[in-house]
Amino acid sequence: MNKLYMVFDVESVGLQGEGYAVGYVVVDGAGNELEAWRGACSPDAAQGGINGRAWIAANTPVIPVDFTTPHALRNRFWAAWERWEERGAVLVADCAWPVEARFLAACVDDELSVRSWQGPYPLHDVATARLLAGFDPLATVERLPTELPQHDPLADARQSARLWLEALNARA
Repeated sequence: MNKLYMVFDVESVGLQGEGYAVGYVVVDGAGNELEAWRGACSPDAAQGGINGRAWIAANTPVIPVDFTTPHALRNRFWAAWERWEERGAVLVADCAWPVEARFLAACVDDELSVRSWQGPYPLHDVATARLLAGFDPLATVERLPTELPQHDPLADARQSARLWLEALNARA
């Protein structure tokens, strides 16, 4: 069984809009955090509708901006994914459709001639693992202090990593 997991979360301008922030943690099978990262561009630089922008304003914390475009953000994430994939990590997200799946598709589309066969396959889903382990995959689960605030992609990725490992350990 694979023992390195790169668990990520994306914030986007609405469910179908472009991702403007991404966070990930890389954990081993024991839950040790080997790397953590979060990056963002301004939501105004990302495509999406007025309803998505209103949702961001009402629900997400202020995320420091360190990229000028979603493209630059995706390239930084993709470089990290390639590095961890070479070390044997698998990619994991919680309820990956549509936000994380669209983000990954955009990463591939950014350099289609190079990345068309490099997409994460399979993309593992926390919700499916939790369902198979007997947990309610859509239940609201209390957050640890490192998993706050909600809708910060790094905090969300940390919670997803914990829930992923909990599901795997329940099945062992």
